[in-house]
Amino acid sequence: MPLPTRLLYVGAVDDPSYDPDFLRLDLGSQIQARTKYIALSHRWGKLLPQEKQNLCTCQGNIGERLKKFNLSDLPKTFQDAVKATRQLRIPYLWIDSLCIIQYGDDGEDWKRESQQMETVFSGAYCTIAATSATNWNKGFLERAWTSESLYVESPAGQQVYVSTDIDDFDEDVGKAELNNRAWVMQESVLARRTIHFTANQIYFECGEGVSCENLIKLQSPPLRKKYFTLDPIFPSRLVNAGHGSITEFIRFLIENYSERGLTKQTDRCVAMSGLHTRIARTIGCDGRYGTLETYLHRNLLWHASNLKLQKIEYKSYVPSWSWMAYHGGIRFLDEKELPVGEVHWITSLCFDKDRDCDHALIADVGVFKNCTMELEGSCYAVFNLSKTNRGWIRYDVEDGKNLLEEHCVVVGSTKNSEDYYILLVRPTTVDGEYERVGIGRVSKNCLVRTRANVRVV
Repeated sequence: MPLPTRLLYVGAVDDPSYDPDFLRLDLGSQIQARTKYIALSHRWGKLLPQEKQNLCTCQGNIGERLKKFNLSDLPKTFQDAVKATRQLRIPYLWIDSLCIIQYGDDGEDWKRESQQMETVFSGAYCTIAATSATNWNKGFLERAWTSESLYVESPAGQQVYVSTDIDDFDEDVGKAELNNRAWVMQESVLARRTIHFTANQIYFECGEGVSCENLIKLQSPPLRKKYFTLDPIFPSRLVNAGHGSITEFIRFLIENYSERGLTKQTDRCVAMSGLHTRIARTIGCDGRYGTLETYLHRNLLWHASNLKLQKIEYKSYVPSWSWMAYHGGIRFLDEKELPVGEVHWITSLCFDKDRDCDHALIADVGVFKNCTMELEGSCYAVFNLSKTNRGWIRYDVEDGKNLLEEHCVVVGSTKNSEDYYILLVRPTTVDGEYERVGIGRVSKNCLVRTRANVRVV
């Protein structure tokens, strides 16, 4: 695996020129292959623009940093990362704001490097997670309190270790501010091993599970659902997993990711691109905009988890059928709503195989007949002319007014073919082209097909 484009040289004990007060950036192409490095996962925090520009690598200071610069110029979190890397006897450290040019080149370096995150974190010997640091000025090696421990003798005469530490990985790590960030999901999943520096204690996470600072190894239920994300060679464990397990994992991964925060909403497409690429490659299928061809139909049946979604204004087109086109948390229809093996999927619904049009689906479109809809909570109930309930519809962004003016694409049907799972779509200004506006489940008697082989974009 190639080294990152740039790495921060923190020094090696056998280097005669080593000076603990200085650092430098080295080009990966000039570093010996298979050299170990550590990657830092951290929060930038709410910093002033000028503060960011002064600390980040930019077109104006990269020449100087390739020679030498002061450790003391770095914020506390980065200084702590350097100290931890040196203690681990690793010569190199990767930090995004230092190893990627952030200003002065119209974002060109960031565009290239953001596509390499898959290899940066999977190739690192270890990832340091600055979990307790809310921004890069806070640091993570100092604690507000110290834990206490002692050995006592049991009635049987055995030595028992007693610690005041509470081992709560889910609370200390899973619910920490750092792990509410979208970029961090990819960093965490792709890492072969991670040292989490939390406010309460240190946790070591690898393919074998999670070990605590007090030597306890966790075997709690929350870790079992993370079986695939703990994979040190992610996603190799998917190879022998069953269809149902993979479906459940993909749903868990995307739903979790969609709830996380981003400073720039347009990063929604790239912040997990490495994960998406690896999963598609391992499963052996095409993957487009967070949607896997093998699980296309299930992947299309998502809706807002809470409030209405907001359309993200991308510079390049992101299709309406992809959850990546929207800001906000999403939920897929689960196994109770889509029982595995009990749904007949419409095989004519597929990716457009024209590689110049990777944002389109090929589908048949229909309209509604003899039915109306009424708002009930977060969705609309569908009724026939006798006022009998015949299904439901959920809009993504803006609600509709007249169901008979809407169009739909059938994704699948129930086992008895009485109900259809649908995408709600509307025509664009281009003939034969439609955009998604919602999903639903309605009786087959409420629909009629009107046109074949249209494009949903």
